[in-house]
Amino acid sequence: MIPSVSVVIPSYNPKTSLLRELYDSLLSQSLGDFEVILVDDASSDVSAYACIQDKRFRILYQGRNHGPAACRNRGARAAESEFLFFTDTDCVLDPDALKQVVDNLYGGAILMGNTITRVRTPFGRAVALLGFPGGGILGFDKVWRVDEEGYTNSFSSCALAFRKVVFETLGEFDETFPVAGGEDTVLARQAVLAGCRIRYVPAIRVFHVEKGDLCGFLRWQLTRGRGNYHIKKRVDKVGGYLKLRFWTFKNSLRAAGPRYFLPVGALIVLSVAFQLTGMLLEARRINHHPHKS
Repeated sequence: MIPSVSVVIPSYNPKTSLLRELYDSLLSQSLGDFEVILVDDASSDVSAYACIQDKRFRILYQGRNHGPAACRNRGARAAESEFLFFTDTDCVLDPDALKQVVDNLYGGAILMGNTITRVRTPFGRAVALLGFPGGGILGFDKVWRVDEEGYTNSFSSCALAFRKVVFETLGEFDETFPVAGGEDTVLARQAVLAGCRIRYVPAIRVFHVEKGDLCGFLRWQLTRGRGNYHIKKRVDKVGGYLKLRFWTFKNSLRAAGPRYFLPVGALIVLSVAFQLTGMLLEARRINHHPHKS
């Protein structure tokens, strides 16, 4: 029997505890008619997969590391369902998430879910108030504009649903994208230019692990900066992106309140500085090694 939805998950050296939480959340879905395709990106340690015993799960192994875009594409090609749902190994699904995906994909082609950071520390809360990844605790609709009918022009791959035929028609994720982050933004732009509508469905709830330390946060911002360089190269004109980010920062500071206003403000400054640094470093790297672009 063809499953109602295929869940595609890229994976690289997953943490056992996080993978177990994701696995348990999938086993707890109110919709049981699904398959999961987990694509391992040539991990050096695959012991975390020992917990996966359910026959609805398949693990595909890459011969060498290609990045999450290639993993998602391979998983999508192997999917048996006409509906695809993408998430990550550091996420946990709400029990009704897959049911909401199936119910809503019958009426649309692309859906963006509601990604919520599971905050456990004050620092993690401050980062989540920036609205990333996928909305943090700020909310997707406070990071990316959502119109009155519920449509937006971007998405994040940690809570993303597609009709398979639309995903294939758009050309899948760009596997030449050199960093883990940004290829979803490029695909969203392609979708909008092709006339596809992206609907934000907050009932598709996915919970994401927090960014719990400053060094990890700064490394993440450098990577985002590198990704932004390649987004600009592929998209060319980014329109009102800068104006949008000022709007997001305003929403972050408003949501922070008196207790978190200064920490969130400091993280905004660091985020901008390190993303700009990442863009400059990537531009220098590409100029010195143009064949790597």
